[in-house]
Amino acid sequence: MLTMRDHDVADYVALRDMDATDVGQLSAADAACLEELGQFLVDSDAGERFAMWLLHRHFEPAAGEVFVERALAEPRRTETTLNVRSEFPGDSLCASAFRFDDDAAGVGIVNMEFTSPEHLGDASPVNADDERVLAGIVERLRAHGKIERFGVKLIRNPLGLSEQELLLETCDSTERALYCDVSDRSAIPADATVIETTWKYRLVEGQTTPVVMQDCTAGCVSVPGGHDIGHAHSGTDNDDNPLP
Repeated sequence: MLTMRDHDVADYVALRDMDATDVGQLSAADAACLEELGQFLVDSDAGERFAMWLLHRHFEPAAGEVFVERALAEPRRTETTLNVRSEFPGDSLCASAFRFDDDAAGVGIVNMEFTSPEHLGDASPVNADDERVLAGIVERLRAHGKIERFGVKLIRNPLGLSEQELLLETCDSTERALYCDVSDRSAIPADATVIETTWKYRLVEGQTTPVVMQDCTAGCVSVPGGHDIGHAHSGTDNDDNPLP
């Protein structure tokens, strides 16, 4: 049975902070887990439905708040802000990113980010038809001990990204907002620090047999003092030390 609930404050407190921890450093065990998940998604014809997501946080919601994303045409970016959940009717928000609830019976998901139906594009909201694939994902996460490490994002493309583009995420803790700007892969400086956070999977022809390719579609990019452009406003880093 598939069950869903909205995130609460504790669900975000439990996540590791992008600036203050090593959450962005993937281990060999992480890579092995993602490889198996990618193979499963492709084998299940779900490679265009779900992407894997690195669980992390930049800041925490207050009680009653949820993260809501909207797509902006100019500049081409998504903006995710905290909103009071009670201000939205039940069907006016759709989950766009979620993690699994290890305490739930069956397949329990915790909706971690939301968007409005018009920003889903061609994607349909998560529903009972997804239960088989989601059960396979959570089974593999449990087997690898990675329930607390990876979540899932619903694949959609409200900004019309090409294969040569990806989203680069920064946050502004002052405004309590996350921004994902469209960037050309070839324009990212070689010395830039980008922590991959979202991956989708596809089957390509190899030299002898088809192989599953893992494509990074989003990552966190460093700014002075971490990934938080709010520090640029204050002139301090993540630990409130003056920026050089």
